[in-house]
Amino acid sequence: MSNPVVKIALEGKSTNSTDPKDYSLHSDYNSIKIFKKGSGSQSVSGSSTADVSITHSVGFYPMCLLYVELTPGSNKWYAKPFNSISGEDSYISDSTDYTNSNTSILKFRIVNTNSSSRTIDYYYFVLGHNGK
Repeated sequence: MSNPVVKIALEGKSTNSTDPKDYSLHSDYNSIKIFKKGSGSQSVSGSSTADVSITHSVGFYPMCLLYVELTPGSNKWYAKPFNSISGEDSYISDSTDYTNSNTSILKFRIVNTNSSSRTIDYYYFVLGHNGK
């Protein structure tokens, strides 16, 4: 019995195609995969910072995607990397001392320049492929 195949064809392309370029995802081809994903919230005091550390333990330096809602309840989500964003009074530090990933941890620092405390929601993806 063969292993099942997962295919997601690009718009206008057929799942019967034999051309790998016709797919956004095809489990028979090596591609970047999601190893771990999750979400959370972090409280940050007014005019302060908060560090978030997420253990992924993939054993290699992965690519990571981080999305944050800098103003609670705004429904405006930003993908990191970004610098300060006009109209937002919190941001994710660009310093690699605070925002980085290694073989086991994704970490980032939230900077709140507002004098009021706030809770920042985030979600993340830790990505890699079979060849690491």
